Amino acid sequence: MTLIVSVISADGIVLAGDSLSSLGRQINRSKVSEITCPKCEHTHVVQANFQSNVRKSTYSHTEKVFPFLKKYGIGVFGSGLIGNFSVNFLVRSFEDYVKERIAKERMFINGVSDLARELGVNQHKLLMAEIERHDQSLDDFPDNHIFVGFQVVGYDLKQPKIIEVLLGKEIKIKVFEDLACYASGNTKVVEMIREHYKKEIGTEPLYQIFSLQEAIDYVEFLIRTTIDYQRFSPEIPNVGGSIDIALVTPFDKFQWIRQKPLGQLLQGDTQ
Repeated sequence: MTLIVSVISADGIVLAGDSLSSLGRQINRSKVSEITCPKCEHTHVVQANFQSNVRKSTYSHTEKVFPFLKKYGIGVFGSGLIGNFSVNFLVRSFEDYVKERIAKERMFINGVSDLARELGVNQHKLLMAEIERHDQSLDDFPDNHIFVGFQVVGYDLKQPKIIEVLLGKEIKIKVFEDLACYASGNTKVVEMIREHYKKEIGTEPLYQIFSLQEAIDYVEFLIRTTIDYQRFSPEIPNVGGSIDIALVTPFDKFQWIRQKPLGQLLQGDTQ
């Protein structure tokens, strides 16, 4: 599932994500049983159906946070694949497409809102094509089902924005502009912390006075806490691995604060 966390501070936007991806399969089981009704005392034969998700494997070096056009940031959550292509490949391919269109003066990205809209339309078309390739339709899925989502962060002029793009039957877009923290994906632990803030009045962080360093520390705290919570929980973990952190400002554009390098595990660095 992934956890993407961003903070809009007075000095810039911090974007972070974990690196764990998991491959699973659904097991469907049925069992025929005889049950004696306590009221009529007759024995009835019933069939019970069970569904469970089984993790087959996990990978802890997945790319989920990306620079875009050197001035925006994109965090991806949900499915890590559309067809045979990773979200990493698809985001990079979309960036090449945008650069080519800009060079030919057929497209102009005028701020993060334009980017979020164009990204949603482009990726939703790919999603629909992949579903049709498997002889399925979006109507086969629940109305609230989300295949993949994006946090697109950046500026419209000097206005910071975090735009959540959700791809399901339709494209759903949520825009956030306040100085605050925003989480997408597996937000269970984040919501538990927020509920504590609500119960203990006066304990919520003062995002409006966060420095960039405090924003960086806070997004790492939320993701790290989620990782540690899942470590000691019997549930199957879907947040883990290294934490990638980036900073976006209207002046310095996109900057990596921390990025796991390729070959990291071969070098013996398993943090």
